Amino acid sequence: MDNYTETNREDFVPEEIGDIPVATVTDEEANRLLPADAVADEENYLNIRFAKPYDFEGEIFKGVDLSGLEDIKGRQLTAIEKAFGKAGVVSSMPETTSTYAKIAAAAATGLPAEFFEDLPGKEIRKIKTAVTRFFYGED
Repeated sequence: MDNYTETNREDFVPEEIGDIPVATVTDEEANRLLPADAVADEENYLNIRFAKPYDFEGEIFKGVDLSGLEDIKGRQLTAIEKAFGKAGVVSSMPETTSTYAKIAAAAATGLPAEFFEDLPGKEIRKIKTAVTRFFYGED
């Protein structure tokens, strides 16, 4: 503790320390540190896998494919926004709500709204995350 000096936040001057060295790595090297399924999920985030099989009207679903979002046209977005408005939810960023995600997922998959209404909350969260990422992610 001999070389310990107390520095107040106001007294800290980053220029005196210099640049903090950071190693650069390729994407391949960075991905080796992640579990293989995490990398696959990152590449195909619109393919949602359920934690447990989901029984809807006698049919078992292991997940949903939201890649249909890529084909949605402006007219369909308008219909999604109108349905969202009729749901009575108010949000300045509707694409980040569960309600909007369920409506968009129904439009993208062709599954009825009831399918998404009865899904467990954890699965809806996955769908909401994918829909939000789709609308706000960088291309």
